[in-house]
Amino acid sequence: MYAAEQTANEFAGPPLAGLLVAAGVLAAFVTPVALWAVAVAALLLVRGTYRVERPERTTVRADIAEGVRFLVRHKVLRTFSVMVGTFNFATGATFAVFVLYAVGPGSAMGLSEPAFGLVMATNAAGGLAGSFLAEPVEGRLGRIGTLWLSWLAGGLTIGVLAVTTDPYAVAAGFFLGGLGIVMSNVVMVSLRQRVTPDRLLGRLNSSYRLVSWGTKSLGALAAGVLSQTLGLHAVFVVMAVLAFTVVAGLLVVTENALTAAEREAVSA
Repeated sequence: MYAAEQTANEFAGPPLAGLLVAAGVLAAFVTPVALWAVAVAALLLVRGTYRVERPERTTVRADIAEGVRFLVRHKVLRTFSVMVGTFNFATGATFAVFVLYAVGPGSAMGLSEPAFGLVMATNAAGGLAGSFLAEPVEGRLGRIGTLWLSWLAGGLTIGVLAVTTDPYAVAAGFFLGGLGIVMSNVVMVSLRQRVTPDRLLGRLNSSYRLVSWGTKSLGALAAGVLSQTLGLHAVFVVMAVLAFTVVAGLLVVTENALTAAEREAVSA
């Protein structure tokens, strides 16, 4: 699933966007709407009943509250959401200003527009590789070992920008970072699916993603303030430190904690 998502989002989508913008503004807006319509039509063609049975009626507010409570009380999922939220804050800040650091003769890296696109594509290529490597790596290192490796590799996405402007080194860091990010997601999302009751999956996921993904915009705002006061390079230094400190969460999420969470889910 991650391989398919990565291919569509990062390989097919951006080049298509470039072609559409070149064709005209109308095409750039109409085509995404048409693609959304195709997606909805495909969903409607899926046969079967997937709604979880509910013995009694409830309200949207009560549903949201139940999902938030489950997340807050679950040590493993709570820790993962904070880790991902912190990391996404750092990457949101980094990529909000990266183009200013990388593109143009007056920039630190001095890349052309096509070269910038190629460097960015290496992150997607790493993610695609990570989607296939996650299972064998987990089989060899175990879940916690895979998470340590993948989170440290993910930090390279930002860390490489803090220490060099060489485009080849940055591309290599982006590739390894993308690989690590997707491997960690495969492990964490698979666990989240196993330990969450079916009836709470939607509510839990919405609460989890509010915390873990909602921080991206806050990171972009922080990057604007930091770059304005301390310069672009300072953004990468500060955010690299933040990204690498995220692994401290794995001192809480041990293999025993993962196993206990799965046993509790089965018994429930």
